[in-house]
Amino acid sequence: MKSNNAIKVRAKALGVQLRRESSTRTVWPAEHVSLGDKLAAHLRNQGTLANFPLSVTPASAGSDGTGEASVMAPAASSDRVKRSPVMALTAGSDAIAALAQLAAAMAPAASLADPLAVPEGLARAVDAGHWLSTTELARLLGASSGTVRGWSSGHRPRPGFELERRKDGGSVWWRVMAEAKPKKGSKPARQ
Repeated sequence: MKSNNAIKVRAKALGVQLRRESSTRTVWPAEHVSLGDKLAAHLRNQGTLANFPLSVTPASAGSDGTGEASVMAPAASSDRVKRSPVMALTAGSDAIAALAQLAAAMAPAASLADPLAVPEGLARAVDAGHWLSTTELARLLGASSGTVRGWSSGHRPRPGFELERRKDGGSVWWRVMAEAKPKKGSKPARQ
């Protein structure tokens, strides 16, 4: 999700009560992670909050007297008041597994990438000798474009590689070079 407001909007639409852990931290409750995942999948498939068929009834509306909320689906009507229980999520739900599943779903794809992708990409860039844009270099390194823009010529993003920066008009271009080997007995340059 792109912002805290998006989380709040989704929680409100589902009837999920976010939990405030501190004055600066509000979290999605573990017992409603699967509901949030279903909503995310629905939205990815071009659905909208308005036509999502599930929500959470408030704890006071629970008929079992436990004070627990249950997930509700619409009956024949699209009116959110008329709902039938689909499944009850209780405090006994496997919250750790749900949290791990949510963390895995929200993890950036780069964390799952091959750990050799960056050095191999840099080595390919050295061999090809091509000039890369700031955005292309940032993508190759897994860094933000703003970070790369702050580097100067001679920057070493990783041991063994050095960058040459060149400005051409309004554009900045980068060439990846193999780091010059230090002479015997000399100390390597500090970054």
